[in-house]
Amino acid sequence: MSNEKKPLIIISSRTGNTMMLGHALCDALPGSTLVRPADLPEDLSGYDPVLLGFWCDRGHAPEEMERAAERLRGKRIGCFATMGGNPQDEKARVWMQRTAEELVRKGEGNTLEGTFLCRGRIDPEVFERMTAMMGGRASPEREARRAAAETHPDRLDLARCVEAFRSVFGANF
Repeated sequence: MSNEKKPLIIISSRTGNTMMLGHALCDALPGSTLVRPADLPEDLSGYDPVLLGFWCDRGHAPEEMERAAERLRGKRIGCFATMGGNPQDEKARVWMQRTAEELVRKGEGNTLEGTFLCRGRIDPEVFERMTAMMGGRASPEREARRAAAETHPDRLDLARCVEAFRSVFGANF
């Protein structure tokens, strides 16, 4: 049996956006394993790097991803996420970096190697709930953000995600 470690991709996805990115990474990484946090293997010693994929849940990573990150020890970690807002916005980039660093610190001896953030379709239920909380009408700006997010992640987002981690971990990870 080989002592070579395999990439592990852990995905929390509400609308399927982050799962699309995870599948693109899994396809690009021969031998990788893709799981949801609830299905995380008991023994994680055979996996490295670990890629954590999540969505913006009220300004944080989802709780299930935080619990999965607590189990990681001595791993090289890459984090990728989707959000309804503009991923190039300074506030979005700060959120991504802060959230990734928080996840890495939840375990022990882990190293954050890279991040990737892209726009993703907004869950219609969340959009409606937020609209109701804001007086029942979406501003033209909010509606424009929602519309811009509807077509993401697209093929370019998928390719950029794969390339972001290939440039960090090497062509074959």
